[in-house]
Amino acid sequence: MILLCGHGKYGEMIKNSVEMIAGKQDNIFTIDFTEEMSVTDIIEQYNKRIAFAEDEVSIYCDIPGGSPANAALLTKKNSNGVRVFTGLNLSMVLSLVMGESAESSLRDAKDSIKEL
Repeated sequence: MILLCGHGKYGEMIKNSVEMIAGKQDNIFTIDFTEEMSVTDIIEQYNKRIAFAEDEVSIYCDIPGGSPANAALLTKKNSNGVRVFTGLNLSMVLSLVMGESAESSLRDAKDSIKEL
């Protein structure tokens, strides 16, 4: 299971873009972090999704040190089989849905950052 979370509807918008390119993705879920939410609220949302996971869960967040990432780290601390990544971008998620490993998707995300 892949969880995408960022400030505002960032995760949802990334998923929409991925599905525009690669088709429907049944194993990707999003959690919106809105202004009225706390880290505790995000953790509750993560835990609700993780409860339905049949295998490892990877949480991808927008920025290190942000509330979604901090909540993900606290969730990981209390859950087995949870991995946390930051720097969420479209290239990263496209690599994942094309079957690349998490490590490869991180390289692809870094490689996609260029001045043209």
